[in-house]
Amino acid sequence: MTPKKSPLVKLVVMVKRKKGMSFEDFNRYWTEEHGPLACSLPIFREKVIKYNQVHLDLPKLQQSGAEHGFPVYDDFDGMVELYAESYQDLMEFFGSDDYKNILEPDEEKFAQRDECKMFFVYDEVHLDDPSISSCS
Repeated sequence: MTPKKSPLVKLVVMVKRKKGMSFEDFNRYWTEEHGPLACSLPIFREKVIKYNQVHLDLPKLQQSGAEHGFPVYDDFDGMVELYAESYQDLMEFFGSDDYKNILEPDEEKFAQRDECKMFFVYDEVHLDDPSISSCS
């Protein structure tokens, strides 16, 4: 199977929770408050095609690392994936008044923004069929 490069632009942000905030409170706020707030903004729905919050399962991560001898990378508490048609769409979203005046201040409530890391990537799909159990 030949890998397929996604035509979408993807931004990944490694998220660090706010200092002093519990892991549980971080996940709850991010899921129940920030996610719905982002999705309620017209500019977000106009410019972003897909929004994933990737939450760490820290106990399983630590257990798996110990069982299999993998180092546990726990410098971050979660990851955001934003997909858009173009880099410009994402920049228009981040430059919008709604982002600057609503979402950015909300991020300060649960995330340590100065410790988050972001990068643009692309997906290269090698397997996208759950009925196939192995890559060939």
